[in-house]
Amino acid sequence: MSTLLTVVRQEIRSSFRERLAIALLVVFLGMALASAAIGWSAHHTVMNVYNATVTQLGRDVPNPFANVSALEVVKNTVIYIVLIGALLAVVVGVRAGLRDRKAGVTDLILSRPVGARSYVTGKLLGIQAWMGIVLAAALIVSWFSVWVISRSPLGWTATGSLVGFFVLAWLFLLPFSVVGLIAGSRSRHESTALLVPVLIWVAITFVIPQLGTAQNPVSLLNPVPTAPSTSDLFFRVNHAVLQPISITEHFKHVSGVILQLRDVVSTAWVGDLLSVALMAALSVGALLLTTRKSMRTPLYE
Repeated sequence: MSTLLTVVRQEIRSSFRERLAIALLVVFLGMALASAAIGWSAHHTVMNVYNATVTQLGRDVPNPFANVSALEVVKNTVIYIVLIGALLAVVVGVRAGLRDRKAGVTDLILSRPVGARSYVTGKLLGIQAWMGIVLAAALIVSWFSVWVISRSPLGWTATGSLVGFFVLAWLFLLPFSVVGLIAGSRSRHESTALLVPVLIWVAITFVIPQLGTAQNPVSLLNPVPTAPSTSDLFFRVNHAVLQPISITEHFKHVSGVILQLRDVVSTAWVGDLLSVALMAALSVGALLLTTRKSMRTPLYE
């Protein structure tokens, strides 16, 4: 246990000293502010149109934001976490795996009676602790942004929903950090250590969702609630096989339910949450299979 905690503390200290980790914090804060700014712009535009309509008609018309969640203004954060946050989590994981190997620290540590599982688990916990700090900062910025835009602080229910969303984001980013850490800990070449997990990120983020939703081709272009589906066997089999492992789509749907976004069609979310949690558990299991010999593999530039 002492070894594990030592590795965790060292990884957190390294994160505070690294420019990449600080850049991750800045980017997440920027994403939170950008999402709030876009949400405010959309809200302001629609309300101007609504007020102009009321003035022209001379009577009240339904307010488009009457029954909309106050968290609607931060909905773009969901997309930013999928597209940017996951990639940055991969890069941070790769960097954490390469750092000690490049400095020769890994060989020194593993030459002593230190368990390989304790070592990689400690590094993962350190990475996730830093990710938790970053997401907590983004949560605070988002909360105050909604307060400024709506001109009233969020209630306990909305605040709980926002906290739940960022906890889900932390769980969603875990597998990407693990993939990067595995590549950084086992690859023989520094370029390969980064290239392979980035390709995995591309496949998970873009390829699998596109193939998995190909049964509803119109939904790839327009966010229609009930898109017509094809009866072609290939697309149906494709959808049945790939859709369950499309964790980005599961994450977006659960996020929409938690944030109570108006464009979410179904409120069923348990299966999606279990898919994200299962992917996180499987990734941690794969990390624990990392051996002492693989981490002591020579690293070439």
